[in-house]
Amino acid sequence: LVGLVHPQVLCILGEKGDTFQPVDISIPKEPTLITGANMAGKSVLLQAVALAQTLYQYGFYVPAAKAEICPVDNVMLSLGDAQDIREGLSSYGAEMMYLSAIADEVKQGTTLLALVDEPARTTNPIEGEAIVGGLLSLLGKHEVRALVTTHYGSIGIPCRRLKVRGFREDKVKLPLQVNALGKCVDYTLEEVSGNDVPREAIRIAEILGVNEDLMMECKQYLCNTRIA
Repeated sequence: LVGLVHPQVLCILGEKGDTFQPVDISIPKEPTLITGANMAGKSVLLQAVALAQTLYQYGFYVPAAKAEICPVDNVMLSLGDAQDIREGLSSYGAEMMYLSAIADEVKQGTTLLALVDEPARTTNPIEGEAIVGGLLSLLGKHEVRALVTTHYGSIGIPCRRLKVRGFREDKVKLPLQVNALGKCVDYTLEEVSGNDVPREAIRIAEILGVNEDLMMECKQYLCNTRIA
């Protein structure tokens, strides 16, 4: 996909006089792990890819400058808070049931495009990383086209890795409002080889004007953790 956009977000930004940065991405027959800072567009990217695939399969134009797309039997998108009060499921429980459904489809030999946004983010980091690693391992064994986003930095499963280029300090003009943060982010995807994950969350919070005492305590805790 070359010059991929999310049409709805493009429209919303246009109404505000802002622009949407198109993204280029390829999706080979293996899982791709995508890392990026908070508010770096990872969720919007997955939605745009799902939309492009679905529009193509129904015979419509896709929201991209150029596209070469392989048809699949099913597009499975796990995105956002899947909590279902009616079924008595927490966000984590509902998410795990959807990941289970993806695994069932994989085992049945269904040709999939699997798009999973920050799996296991609502549980503890140790088991969360294990769940992400297990998902990538299963998808890799069955050569599933998949995009999986995460903030975890110790995923040891061999897979293709991309990183959103991310936050650009040179674009910051204080005071910065939350809705203007996107102007300071480069959404370009670049291939990486290791487990490097962005560490920009505290800096972004500082720029947004979060309480100084809170930020000081957060930075001190981070410093102590690194020393330990």
